[in-house]
This record gives sequence, structure tokens and C-alpha cells, in this order.
Amino acid sequence: MKLPRRRVLGAGLAAAACGALPSLLTARSSSAATDRPKRVVIIFTPNGPQHEVGPTQGNETAFTLHPWWSPLQRHIADGLFFRGVHVPGVPFGKVDEYGHQSGTAGALTARCTEGTSTGTGPSLDQYLGQQLFQRGVITPKRSLLWGLYDNADGPFYEAAGQPVAPVSNPYTALAALAPSFGSSNGMAMVDEALSRKRFILDHIREDCSRLRGRLGAEGRTMLDFHCSNIETLEKSLSVAMTAPALECKMPTGPVADLPEKTNFSQRETRDVAMESFTKLIPLSFICDITRVIAVSFAPGAARFSIPEKYGVASSAEVDSGDSGPQMHAWTHQGRDNPGTLPSLQTFYQWFSTHVANIIDELQNNKDADGVPLLDSTLVLWTSEFGAGLPHTNRNIPVMLFGNSGGQFKTGRHFEASGDDKARAMVMHNLFVSIIRHAGLSDIDTFGNAGSGPLDWLKG
Repeated sequence: MKLPRRRVLGAGLAAAACGALPSLLTARSSSAATDRPKRVVIIFTPNGPQHEVGPTQGNETAFTLHPWWSPLQRHIADGLFFRGVHVPGVPFGKVDEYGHQSGTAGALTARCTEGTSTGTGPSLDQYLGQQLFQRGVITPKRSLLWGLYDNADGPFYEAAGQPVAPVSNPYTALAALAPSFGSSNGMAMVDEALSRKRFILDHIREDCSRLRGRLGAEGRTMLDFHCSNIETLEKSLSVAMTAPALECKMPTGPVADLPEKTNFSQRETRDVAMESFTKLIPLSFICDITRVIAVSFAPGAARFSIPEKYGVASSAEVDSGDSGPQMHAWTHQGRDNPGTLPSLQTFYQWFSTHVANIIDELQNNKDADGVPLLDSTLVLWTSEFGAGLPHTNRNIPVMLFGNSGGQFKTGRHFEASGDDKARAMVMHNLFVSIIRHAGLSDIDTFGNAGSGPLDWLKG
């Protein structure tokens, strides 16, 4: 018997309708300093620098930041800067386009499109959350994804062909975290609503098992994907009802300097949205709501603008059909256009300012044992697109901040060399290093290729 797709998806949608989300868990007590949770922040920016190779140049220890990335100067001692690398995955299989499409699909999945025009595996953020959950590291949220847009056109995938859209409204982001704040006599708060949701999840899980035998191969694949999420919710609730809690408090005052019903995907709201998400990152880690957070400024090939006060000029219409004070149009303008380099520099300095602010928050906020969060957190910044004509997946500007509790030697510059595969392999190895930092020490590969971690990180 072949059931309608709507019926197959019902299990996952029913849980959402009942409000049975992973965020129902109250934050757990922190481990000892020797067992401090390891966290990851993944940052994605669109379109690439196009006309400038960065972010650094020089040798390993004597290098300078390119002016476009100058707001990161105060964190140069905390960073590992990569120049000349290639988007991972793309050189190792069949791609639909050697540019925005292949780069966006591969940037965080480390896989090529294989002719599907979409990601063919989970992105790094989703993979980390999934693997930690499977190993028994169960937090209220497997991972969090926030961004300055609310569609699923970006580089984030829960699985092959399953893109994920970021939350763009900071109030919505905080509402998802809210059930994890507060405690009663040092124990997680358990109320009747939580118990009812656990009861509902039990029945949905039973429905998953019953329906599976009545479906064909395609239907079982779809059902397994959604029922695995039900299992995540159920296990998170089980921990929620027994785990000791930290004294994590709801932020006082509004989460943003704009009303809740603001459209935070609009140009003029983007500073406020990023400032809000920046404040929520350390809060989520201190309260152990998640170990993995992704922040996306825009999807690939985005027609993306920043607030008018930054003075980005309007581009004339370009061959892609777009125009105005937005980044994508300026990446299609030639280097000889007097507005091209100043406009793209403004975008990159704006991105860099917000990334630097995120690192500030991780330095200034302390873990449960009084150590700065940056000591246990890696911050990765990458893009789908690099520098060079025509649009290329080469020369991607990549930065990693944090020393993984002293495991990595920071304040250094890496110059990739070799053919496209060798330059892409740097990213595959870098991703494996990040995965191992998170506690998954037995993983040697990620995406289309891999050969273990990037040993250079250790100095």
C-alpha cells in the first residue's frame, strides 16, 4: 500500500504542531574543567571576494591581514588563516556548475552535487549535531541555525536533498531556547505540559514503526528520515525530565532593539539581527543548550545588501540581471569599475566586524569553570566562492578561531598549494579536525574525500 506523501510526513509535522521540540530540555550541569564541552560555531558569507585573494598574505608566522578583513586584527593571535584553498567536495565528483551552485552545495557538505543541483550529504553543522546525538551527547538542541534570511537556499543540509532554512527572527530564536532557562531546587523543571508532549511522542514513535511495513522503498526512506527526528525529540525529553540544571536565566529586556514583528530579513534590520544572534551564542553554550551553532549572513549568490548608512553605491545592471547597492551585482562588475573594489571592501569589513564581535563574546563570557568560552570553541568562517574570474570555487577565504583547549597553535597563516584536489583536501582535513575537536575522535573523513585531520593545526 502506497500512502500519500502528506501522510508519510505527518509524524514529523505532528510533533511540531504539538510543540514537542528538542528545546524543551533544561540546561544541564557543566562537566569538570577536564571534561569541558567542546563547541563549534560555523559562519557562512555569500558571493566571495571575487577580485581580492585573502584574508592574509605572508609566511606562516609573519603575515598581514588584507584590509578587507581588517576588523579581525584584534583576533589575529586567536586565528588560523587559510589562503588559496578550494571549496571541498567539488573536485571529487560530478557538478552542475563550477561556481555558485556547486560552491554553495559543497561549502559545508564537502560533497559535489553529483548532477542533482543540491547538496548530497549533511552540512558540517548538522553532521556534528547528528553524530554527537548518536554518541549519547544529548542536548536540548542538536544544533542551531540562525541567519539574515529565512529560506532554504543556503549551504545547510540535514541530509542529501534536505536543505535547512535558518531562523531569521531573534525573538523566534530566543523563544526556542526559553524552555531551557530556569530551575527548581537545582533540578530540571518538569511540568504537565512536558509530560503530555512525552506521551504524544511515544505514540508518534509507535506510528512510525507501524507505518514502515506498509510502505515501498521510497516511502520507507522518507519515513525513516522523519522518524529519526522523532527519536531525537523523545530522547531529549527523557534527559529533560531527569537532568540537573544550571542556573541559566532568561535575558532581561527584549532580545533586539526592534519590535518582535519586524521583518529581520530586510536590509536595515541586519545589524540588529546579527547583534542579537551574537549575544545568544554564548548564552546557548553556557547553558549547554547545544554544542553546535551556525550563523549565515545570506545564501549563495545572494542579492544581499547591508544598511544604507554604510554607503554602498548602486551597481548598474550586470549580466546576471541584477543591480543596486547589493553584493552580487558588484561581484559581476569589472575591477576597472571605480565602484567595485570600494563596495566589496565595505561588505567584507562589515562581515568581519560582526565575526570579530562573535569572537569578542566568546572571549568575554566564561564557562562554568571560569575559563573563556573561546578556549573550548572553534569558530569557522567560509564561503561558497573565492577570488578570480570567472566565478570560481578557488581561492576561498577561510578562517578558524580558537585553539581547541590548547590543541592548536594559533596566530598562523596557511598557503595552500597543488592542484584543485590538493587544495580542496585542505578543507576536508580541516573539517575532520573540527569534527575531532567536538569529541568524535574516530572520524577520519568527511564528505567526498578525506585522509584524517589537518596536522598543520597543531604547529
